[in-house]
Amino acid sequence: MIDYDPEEFEDIEGGGGASVRRLYWRAIKTLLIALGIQTIAGLSPTAIDSYYSRKLYLFIPWLLAKLNRMAGFSFSEIFFLLLVGVFLLWGLWSALKAFRGQTPILDSLKVIVLYAIWTASVLFVIFKLMWGLNYQRLPLAEGAGFEDRYAKTEELNQIGLAIVNGIRNNFTPLPGSGSNPGGGAAATGTAEVALSAENERLRILEFSKVIDHSFLTLDLFNELDGWDFGPPKLLWSSPMIRLLGVRSFYLPFTGEVSVQGGLATIDLPFAIARAKAYQRGFAREDEANFVAYLVCINAVDQAVRYSGYLHGAKVLEVLERSGIGRYLDSLGEGPRRHISQRQAGADWMLGSLTRSIVDGIFNLHLRVNRVVQGTKSADGDAGLIVSYYLTYKNRTVSQFPGGSVVD
Repeated sequence: MIDYDPEEFEDIEGGGGASVRRLYWRAIKTLLIALGIQTIAGLSPTAIDSYYSRKLYLFIPWLLAKLNRMAGFSFSEIFFLLLVGVFLLWGLWSALKAFRGQTPILDSLKVIVLYAIWTASVLFVIFKLMWGLNYQRLPLAEGAGFEDRYAKTEELNQIGLAIVNGIRNNFTPLPGSGSNPGGGAAATGTAEVALSAENERLRILEFSKVIDHSFLTLDLFNELDGWDFGPPKLLWSSPMIRLLGVRSFYLPFTGEVSVQGGLATIDLPFAIARAKAYQRGFAREDEANFVAYLVCINAVDQAVRYSGYLHGAKVLEVLERSGIGRYLDSLGEGPRRHISQRQAGADWMLGSLTRSIVDGIFNLHLRVNRVVQGTKSADGDAGLIVSYYLTYKNRTVSQFPGGSVVD
């Protein structure tokens, strides 16, 4: 995975300052290449959106999907296992050499750190070309022509009622039962029956098909017609991923959507849709959340719609804090409990220290990719949802998502 000169490596382990400096400058130059690509891309968001995000980029997950379909397991897990395994084994080998007195421990650590930096720099260049340039694309709201203005109080109230109606109309005591895939939790909040790995994989695939269909029915995503991005994969490492608070993710290096096992029916469709939004080139957190919401509420499956509208409850919370109206109390015990369950699942992690580390790393990742607000940008989808409803407020009731009171 990493190409190096054995003689140079021995020189570094022996404390060769010149070789250390060469390796350091390699990392710096590689990183500067990536930052240069990012800077140039940022000069023309319209060109990136038109030629990279909507055309050139789509070939990447499409081609990788042909490889991904050859195996039922997640290549993403293999990627991380190899990456971590190489440095872990290297660290153990270096520690053993230091224990035997063959190499000073400080020199071994220096080598490992420098090669880790260089590897990260190389991966960052590849990341930018394979997906990361989507951070520099035209903002979705601007490209879609969403209304950019302050909403009137009566308009915000109508939006709140639209989301309330969507939650009410799609709630059932067993969301996901009947014609819907996967079963579900009772309205009383009782736990779902644990599924076997095979049944859970089938449940994920069924929801995935519904979500793919929804993408193709929305005019906003016309450029995706005809592209096959491959099915999502169930993670073997779900217990560890669950501890980190990750429901699903998209890895550009493999082109795969990977999903945590054991997700409740109220969570699973939205988690799949969000990762699929990343896969289709919507890199910003607020836009990925908004795309997932929009795709879910327009789906043909009731459980998928319900999962989307539950995410829209964050808009209701914002409206209530602004004094626009009271919405959550009108939903009924079942939906309110599901909203609480989703929030509890999002907040729970192994511990405050683990959460701080994970959030810190992800926040750094976003800021490096010029997302100024970092992880706080994830809450921006509430504004996008409001802009979407304002833009399409003149639709008839039958055309408006959820069959709302908005005309």
